[in-house]
Amino acid sequence: MLRGVRLSDIRRSGLQAALESSAPGRILISLFAACTVVTVLVVNLPDSDLKNHLLVPFGPVLRATGLDQNWGVFSDVRKVSVYVEGHVRDADGSTTVVPIPARRGIAALSDYRWQKYEEQVRLDDRRELWAPYATWLADEARAQGRNPVRVALVRRFADTLPPGPGPERKPYQSFTFFDLPLTGPR
Repeated sequence: MLRGVRLSDIRRSGLQAALESSAPGRILISLFAACTVVTVLVVNLPDSDLKNHLLVPFGPVLRATGLDQNWGVFSDVRKVSVYVEGHVRDADGSTTVVPIPARRGIAALSDYRWQKYEEQVRLDDRRELWAPYATWLADEARAQGRNPVRVALVRRFADTLPPGPGPERKPYQSFTFFDLPLTGPR
């Protein structure tokens, strides 16, 4: 204490202090906390008519707070690991393998858009993405002073094994799903 003033009182903002020190303010804080808990419970209910009806009044709260993330996203374990690589062959016969960026730790945040792109470009029903991505890889090679003559997009995939001792997945297999021959420098 500093001359009758508690340190906790100094740290509180004016609005926060006013809310916490008044009965209506504490009721408002309690209602907000209860609403948040109920909102999280509603969004995680199994799909049903009840959930659909409850989402109407709680929908704006969900969207405003970002609480509309269903916990099912954490339990949907993929059974196959799939990666996309670009194999850029140059006129001198050398080949460079270009994976889609996927760093670990905090750096992964900057690569997240690439991971989302990889989820789309690898799909058979997203063929419209293949040629532009292969062309972009060729342009990147040219920007490095190389002379690419062919770009192949390759899927690397392996079945994920159940948890326990031993490897995480079966050996990787590869499949070339798109091949772009290049004619002359651009």
